[in-house]
Amino acid sequence: MPKYKSYDYNQSSMIVINYQEQLQSGTFEHALHHLIDNKIDLSIFSGASPK
Repeated sequence: MPKYKSYDYNQSSMIVINYQEQLQSGTFEHALHHLIDNKIDLSIFSGASPK
């Protein structure tokens, strides 16, 4: 029988991670983030008209 760690739903703290701060300039992830935020039209996913 497996022994799992017990989980407490009433835990008092959570780790907050700012993913924007994790992106390092010059990496693929940074370039991808820039393309998605600034170059690619994603309005089709929100139902809004293109800019």
